[in-house]
Amino acid sequence: MIASILLLALAGPAAAGDLGGHPLPSKVEEPAPVDARQLKLEELWRRNILPPDQSAWSAADEELLNRIRLSETGAIAYLSRKFGDARPWVRRRGAKVGRAPILTRAGYEKYMNMISQDAIAFFEDKGADAKWAFKLQDMDGKPLFDGNGRLTDAGLSLYQRAATNLESFWTGPDGQRYGTRRPPAKVP
Repeated sequence: MIASILLLALAGPAAAGDLGGHPLPSKVEEPAPVDARQLKLEELWRRNILPPDQSAWSAADEELLNRIRLSETGAIAYLSRKFGDARPWVRRRGAKVGRAPILTRAGYEKYMNMISQDAIAFFEDKGADAKWAFKLQDMDGKPLFDGNGRLTDAGLSLYQRAATNLESFWTGPDGQRYGTRRPPAKVP
């Protein structure tokens, strides 16, 4: 008899409440929609790009955020190698242990200043005169340094390739070609 009752209970659909369990909620609660603008604003605050009392950002702030994001992994590793620890220039992503740190604006500035100095020394060692180092260009004619003496995007890319001894070439202001290998011949 008990077996037949169990069989009937299992054979037909039954609500959890009918079998002695908790009833299912009538409506599944959906998480609140994530506001992308608020998330970006919080990231700008965490990275110290904006002060905490500012609730709007400019195109330059957004460009800086993108540059920091792109260089974050390499910059944290570089600062750790150079100074033994990158903690003064990073923040933790959240309270959870194991989350990767994020690079702050001060960390990005420190990274760009230090790597630019390393690049100047590298290019001088490769034959570029000190007075012309800031006028170097890649093979497409893009400058390697900006007006403030910091590496441009093209300069950073070329320097990182050259520093790891990959085939890289650049030109001086007089048109002379330099590189980690024998530079290609000039095309007339």
